[in-house]
Amino acid sequence: MRATSSRFRLLISLSLLTITASAFGSGFALFESGAKAVAMGGAFAATADDPSAIFYNPAGLAQQRRGELLFGGTVINFQNQFTGDPNDLFTAGTTGKYRAHTFIVPNAYATMPLGGNITVGVGVFSPFGLRTNWQTPWAGRFVSADANIKTVSLEPAIAWQTADGRFAIGGGPEFRRSRVILARNSGALNPFNGRYADVASSYLSGDWKNKMGWNAGVLFKPTPKWRVGVSYRAPMTVDFHGTATVTQIPSGNPQFDAIVATQLPPTQPVTTSVAFPDFLYLAVATSAIEKWDIEADIVRNSWNRFKRLTVNFVNTPQFSFTREEDWKSTFSYRLGANRIVTPDWDVRLGALYDHNPEPTEVVGPLLPDSDRIGASFGVGYRRGPFLVDLTEFMLHFKQRSTQMRSSDNFNGKYKTDANLITLEFGYRF
Repeated sequence: MRATSSRFRLLISLSLLTITASAFGSGFALFESGAKAVAMGGAFAATADDPSAIFYNPAGLAQQRRGELLFGGTVINFQNQFTGDPNDLFTAGTTGKYRAHTFIVPNAYATMPLGGNITVGVGVFSPFGLRTNWQTPWAGRFVSADANIKTVSLEPAIAWQTADGRFAIGGGPEFRRSRVILARNSGALNPFNGRYADVASSYLSGDWKNKMGWNAGVLFKPTPKWRVGVSYRAPMTVDFHGTATVTQIPSGNPQFDAIVATQLPPTQPVTTSVAFPDFLYLAVATSAIEKWDIEADIVRNSWNRFKRLTVNFVNTPQFSFTREEDWKSTFSYRLGANRIVTPDWDVRLGALYDHNPEPTEVVGPLLPDSDRIGASFGVGYRRGPFLVDLTEFMLHFKQRSTQMRSSDNFNGKYKTDANLITLEFGYRF
């Protein structure tokens, strides 16, 4: 019985810890912080001509010589399907889908010019976010049933430009709040009937944690028809504190349940640190074609900061562990255009190709990330001091297979598509 107990301890320990092992470090950055920018495929760091410049390139505030309020949000719907690998004895013949959820990512900005060369502003936005919540029954519940990561940032910004308006610089501090909620089941082999059974449900709820960072940018106009933008958002490492709650699931076998009960950790505090990446935007824009603004951006994301994850169980440190992640830095390529159709209407187009940071070995139910291809279309309407911007953004994730290399021993392929609609209202004064 001692050997059996040791095997249960190992199985349950690994199963419970995996929920937090791969929850962070996935490519869950969000750039949908302005309807006009999203309509241009996120290529906006050299245009930056509305208050969402606080997110994309704060130097762009300096060229905005009227006060403005801008607020709205992005509605996100995902479709995802998992198909088990026919060569994997556990996942062969299994499928899975996300629960139907509609996510709303809000944003709001206010700007005000001071004198002839300075503009100040403040913005609220979400630079990161994720939820992967799988429908039941779900074979991957031993890896992840639900993962929910939330962030919200408040950023005051100031920008200054030269008298001729050819050069501008801007920046400000970023105050970010973050939290994470994770849920999954744990399993073990029942030696009394030879079946693998659900033995516990795990729920980790992190507290909201605060961190300070910064964002800065420059905007240069070598000629009246060309613009160059560079923007940088600094990395942050957030120390999370939360509570891990483990609830036993009765199997109907009292002897087996008694063994399992001795191996489950009690409800207790847990801690971990997560390294969020920095972002570097390099952008070029031109209005050389009459009535058109065209921009191309390259964005570098330093996900290589996320090398490993250490999770500490405060009361039962034997459950603490370190898991190697080995993310890589990635690039996204964005192209956008805005055409003035009438004095009141603009039409916008955009395209995006975004590399993912996940090594094949850690692709899984928490975030089945893959390279993404996006296309966007939007319209902008202006009437007096009022503005309305509406954008449709379609995002296709390339099919991603674990190639029988899953570190979670959960092999298969994932197909994901997302539809994003952004609506914003503005008022200039």
